Amino acid sequence: MASALTRAISSEIVALYARVYEHDRTTATTYINDNVVLCVLENILTEHEATLIDAGSSTVVIDGRVAFQTATQDEFTAAVERLTHRRVVAFMSANQSAPGVAAELFFLDATPLAAAASLT
Repeated sequence: MASALTRAISSEIVALYARVYEHDRTTATTYINDNVVLCVLENILTEHEATLIDAGSSTVVIDGRVAFQTATQDEFTAAVERLTHRRVVAFMSANQSAPGVAAELFFLDATPLAAAASLT
């Protein structure tokens, strides 16, 4: 069963996708296990991307997605840090053009941000 935190992370990541890709069909489910946050997204493709894939240009779509993740990495990690109150120490993203899914993977510091700040 989803918690308020996993629902909030899913919502934030979907909102980032909607803002950048300008479509609101993406859905997400987030899982948290110890220091790992996994956000699985479905229905990620825009109509333009679907057209490119149908034309045999899935590599172009995936390359564009990788560029997007590189450019927006700070926004993704900031959202997860704000919601979890923990620092993201690593972020990875993977995309698959068929069936149009993505995985955003965040590795968290074991110490909550407020506790880490008080230690310094």
